[in-house]
Amino acid sequence: MRRWSVLLVSGTIALSALAGCGGDKRGAGAPKLVPVTGTLTLDGKPLGGALVTFIPSGSTRGRGAFGATDENGRFELSEEGNQGAPAGEYRVVCNKWVMPNGSDFPRDSKISPGEAGAKELLPRTYSDEAETELKATVSPDGGAIELKLISKR
Repeated sequence: MRRWSVLLVSGTIALSALAGCGGDKRGAGAPKLVPVTGTLTLDGKPLGGALVTFIPSGSTRGRGAFGATDENGRFELSEEGNQGAPAGEYRVVCNKWVMPNGSDFPRDSKISPGEAGAKELLPRTYSDEAETELKATVSPDGGAIELKLISKR
């Protein structure tokens, strides 16, 4: 009987540890995440292969969230590996790195875009954290955000 009790307790501890491995690792005081999806267009066309970064501004809590666009310009935000973003106000940075031959910079590259010879496709008013003019609001319920970029102003 004692052997079964030890096995049951050991199994419960092991399962609890495994369940925690994939959970939210942001900490107990972290703000609640809400689901956020969106689309990114450049000159009215979907922009695939771009990185979209939401940087908290004002009183918005959290560390920021990011997502990568698919071929249709769609993205889904995540914060620290967890889907979603905290509700609030954000400055938005969009980056699209392209290689000299016009292909997308590989996301799994071990070197930086600059070291690989890639160039930023987007104007600094979208792609530079200090100069971005893009802003977005994530509602308490989450939702979809449209980012419409223009290549020349």
